[in-house]
Amino acid sequence: MSAWSYCAPLRLALSMIDFCAVYFMTLLGRCAIFSLPVLGIILLLRKTVLQHSTFAKGAVWAAMLPVLLVGRLGVYYSGGRLYLPLLLWQSWCAGYWWVRYGYLAGVTVSFAVMAQRRRKLHRMLRGLPTERIDGQRVYLCPLTVSPFTAGVFRPKIVLPTLAREQLDDSELCTILLHEQTHIRLGHLLYFSLWEVLCALFWVNPLLCLATPKLKEDMEQICDAVTIQRNGGDALDYGGVILKSMALLRDTSVSLPAAFAGERDFTDARRRMRRVRDYRPYSRRGVRALAASAAGLQLFAVLTLHGVSFPRCTNLTGFSILHVSEDVRFTTVYESETEEPPLMLNGDVAEVDCAAFRALLPEDAPQDGYYYIMWGGFMKLPGIGGALNSIWIDACTEGPTASAEFQDINDQFYVKLAKWI
Repeated sequence: MSAWSYCAPLRLALSMIDFCAVYFMTLLGRCAIFSLPVLGIILLLRKTVLQHSTFAKGAVWAAMLPVLLVGRLGVYYSGGRLYLPLLLWQSWCAGYWWVRYGYLAGVTVSFAVMAQRRRKLHRMLRGLPTERIDGQRVYLCPLTVSPFTAGVFRPKIVLPTLAREQLDDSELCTILLHEQTHIRLGHLLYFSLWEVLCALFWVNPLLCLATPKLKEDMEQICDAVTIQRNGGDALDYGGVILKSMALLRDTSVSLPAAFAGERDFTDARRRMRRVRDYRPYSRRGVRALAASAAGLQLFAVLTLHGVSFPRCTNLTGFSILHVSEDVRFTTVYESETEEPPLMLNGDVAEVDCAAFRALLPEDAPQDGYYYIMWGGFMKLPGIGGALNSIWIDACTEGPTASAEFQDINDQFYVKLAKWI
């Protein structure tokens, strides 16, 4: 066996990797482009009509999740100028290796940084002593940090040792209730999903600018729920926050936690104003809002799925190409509905020459070869796909012509390409 034959599996694997890079980076790039106007609308709404609506302002951020499904929309190929940047991005990904692998490198680095920050935090948590306060296991941190919660599936509440020593039991219970509310409302999971979006759409500069706004809205929701769960006394709640801030006013340590207090005086002042303006809310109304938001999410997902290309599209019909002696390809016949004039018999395809020549134009070349191509698939127009094909000599005479045939649908790499 030749060295070239030994390299065939490697070349096939590299080709598959390159196909995945083109396909997935095209989808992610389209989603990133689409995320710009969606995020702009979210920021506009929370600053205008939803400015004084605590829970609606937080719920509107959920509109970012369906953006993950806009990569395969069929409308992109309708010919409208509005979708030209999306088609241009596809051509760049397919035509320039540095575009697709550059985007992939950005995604990889973003996830690596995120993983490193989480490992650093969890490594620190493993070395902290624990104590039970009001039945809640709490990690005591000797550093001067604001109380925070870390972890998605096994959340941990971290309390600075200074706060444990200086605050009384009722104040500590209020702080723990606040952190438990973050856990109960799923804020840690939501923020983790946001970090994933930031990594996937790293080319969108608005995401980094919007992250503090998302934290602020989640913190506002948490404050409102905590106050109501704690008896509805906003004055006492605000006093606990101020006392905690006073204890930690010399904070100089920054930890990679989702919710770890305010970064500066402006943030703290804005938060205290929100606490001052607290008004009791209707739990039934909040549940109705959450159900409506979930319903809109489901509607958006189903709608996007219905107007998108499937994961794999099987092609019908067949085409005939002429290959000249100087290797020039010319399409001489195409049909999207007819079956090719051949019969499959195991690994041999038998062409009905009479039916085949009846399809050719009168001036069809009599030299070179003819390729018959059929039974293929595609991922997206212009990206991914394969066709069954055989070739016959243009000078073939007789009622039939035989050619070796191997169905591409039986190939492992084709099955894998269809599945991804």
